[in-house]
Amino acid sequence: MKYETIGKSNTKISKICLGCMSFGSKFDWMIELEEAKPIIDCALDLGINFFDTANAYSDGRSEEIVGDLLKNCRNDVILGTKVRYQMGNDPNDVGLSKKQIKKQFAMSLKRLQTDFIDLYQIHRWDYDTPIKETLIALDELVKDNHVRHLGASNMWTWQFAKCLWLSDKLDLHKIETIQTHYNLCYREEEREMIPFCKDQKISVFAYNPVAKGFLTGKYQRDLEGQATRYRTDPGFKPKFFKSQDFDVLEKLIEIANEKDVKPVQIALAWLQNKNITLPIIGVTKKIHVKEAVESLNIKLEADDIKRLEEVYKTQNVNHLD
Repeated sequence: MKYETIGKSNTKISKICLGCMSFGSKFDWMIELEEAKPIIDCALDLGINFFDTANAYSDGRSEEIVGDLLKNCRNDVILGTKVRYQMGNDPNDVGLSKKQIKKQFAMSLKRLQTDFIDLYQIHRWDYDTPIKETLIALDELVKDNHVRHLGASNMWTWQFAKCLWLSDKLDLHKIETIQTHYNLCYREEEREMIPFCKDQKISVFAYNPVAKGFLTGKYQRDLEGQATRYRTDPGFKPKFFKSQDFDVLEKLIEIANEKDVKPVQIALAWLQNKNITLPIIGVTKKIHVKEAVESLNIKLEADDIKRLEEVYKTQNVNHLD
């Protein structure tokens, strides 16, 4: 396994992060504890030490599963979770106010069976709470030794820049990581966010690195998909089944066949050649973990990268508001 550091820190994280959104029972394509255990065990055996979840994933069930499966090796892993979305029926159980952050943080600790979080992340911008209040609340968690690092997800670049500027101005602990939607079918973060983070030495984690499974190669142009997620995830088809997406997919499959590897491995290998820190993979089978780790050893030539990228067409940013 290869490792990177979080931002400018000395904290080492594996070049593959295991995303745990698929752990739970909210949708048909998710898996419960019994099926998640061999996946976690495989990831640990292969050297993955970075696991990412969120309080909102399956209404907290993902955190419970992760907590159960990692409690015996807690000090050997880097655990990330998030806060922002609605939790429960109370209309005030949402957002990034100081009160809500403290409440949700305590609940995450309980579900995860730990007394600290390695990486605590803003899941999305809260337009109803001043960002100053949010940053001060997060800073207090770090000062109290409950959180080691701060992160963010799903922000416009101006919002992220404002967070960094305000943290500097108020002498607060700064956000060190950003999770952003990035893959061969969606590269709009190359406009601003990725160059900005490279300049500021912020770690960039790509979620949906294989476009929710579209880049595995199991879908065909003009044919209805048979995978469970295609049928049950309302946000899947509108995002990744455009004609231009199939142009990318067909080129990906062509190069994968030339190298005798899986299309998903080429998609992940391509990310290793971009200005990001690592991909967050979401899996429901142990073999997918092995394939992702193997992708770290696939070398793409300049011509391979050119062929993969030249079919891409710029599109509207579609995931931030």
